[in-house]
Amino acid sequence: MKKILMIAAMLLTCAQVAWSYDDYDFEYDNFAYKVNEDGTATLVANNYSWSTCSGPVVIPDRVLNKGRYYNVTAIDDAFYRNENITSVTFGKNIKTIGAHSFYICSGLQGTLTIPEGVTSIGNSAFGHCSGLTAVSIPKSLTSMGENAFYECEGLTAVYITDVAAWCGIRFHYFEDNPLSYAHHLYLNGTEVQNLEIPDEVSFISDCAFYECTSLQSMSTGDGVDTIGWRSFWCCTNLRTITLGKNVKYIKDDAFYECTGLTDIYAYPVKSPVLEDYSTFGGIYDFQSITLHVPKGSKEDYNQYYPWYHCNIVEDLVGTEPGDVNGDGKVNVSDVSALINMIMGITAMDQSAADVNGDGRVNVSDVSALINIILGIQ
Repeated sequence: MKKILMIAAMLLTCAQVAWSYDDYDFEYDNFAYKVNEDGTATLVANNYSWSTCSGPVVIPDRVLNKGRYYNVTAIDDAFYRNENITSVTFGKNIKTIGAHSFYICSGLQGTLTIPEGVTSIGNSAFGHCSGLTAVSIPKSLTSMGENAFYECEGLTAVYITDVAAWCGIRFHYFEDNPLSYAHHLYLNGTEVQNLEIPDEVSFISDCAFYECTSLQSMSTGDGVDTIGWRSFWCCTNLRTITLGKNVKYIKDDAFYECTGLTDIYAYPVKSPVLEDYSTFGGIYDFQSITLHVPKGSKEDYNQYYPWYHCNIVEDLVGTEPGDVNGDGKVNVSDVSALINMIMGITAMDQSAADVNGDGRVNVSDVSALINIILGIQ
């Protein structure tokens, strides 16, 4: 009886798999398509794309069925386990590369170019594509599914055109990120060694620069508030970190095993909150790291791990709101400096002079500064 049930279950499974390859609305040039609710089409699996299709694959911009054209905007597991295709060229209308679209397509070779316009790559979309050597990521991409590039161990380069866009991609885990295998990041064709995060970025996404061993220095713009989980894990050649003045949170494992660190320039007047002891985990020689902080900030930084193990020097000028003259203190002398700035007598750091944060420097900032000094706000 058990044997009969097992055979029945196997037949049912085979029937379900066979049915899945017939679950489409029409065929065009051997490929199968489903019509989406918005009138576009998704390329799906049929027996041709799943097993017979081989060599270079070109995904069309649009397809024709019964006198009507459909833009091809998505791919859904169409080439799952097809080891015979050698390259893929995406149509200009593709927005989504779905889960398992090219899973275990080990015949894919060379550089994979994801075109501008693609916003998401699904779970395991390119998992086990071991023949890929490089991948080009568009600035339109916003999310990578789980294991999107799992065990793509042949990768040696990731190409991007926009650092801010790269920092905004949502990675669920490090194996979603092709950089965790490639280790080398290229911006507009040039390898990134000295990374500068632009001011427009507020959050560096989790695992964004995981194991990017080409990095030697990194600095965050003044817009960065949070540095994500494992964002610079095992960047072993990273020597210098510069934290912009508005960095408030650094998540756990962010700089785990960045063992090459020699200098950290921390511009926040108050120490950023480190989410866990593992934020700088795997580094055992903090005494060899010089922590540069704003004048008057050493006492604050010296309260927290791992800062108190570092060689702390106060050689930076802080820009705390209200510290108009940049002496690391907020007092009456800043009121005079602010008035001189408003009257055009002297030029000061506007970010520090804009005490009330309304984007302007005027008399209302004088009132706000006096309130800070008096402890009213």
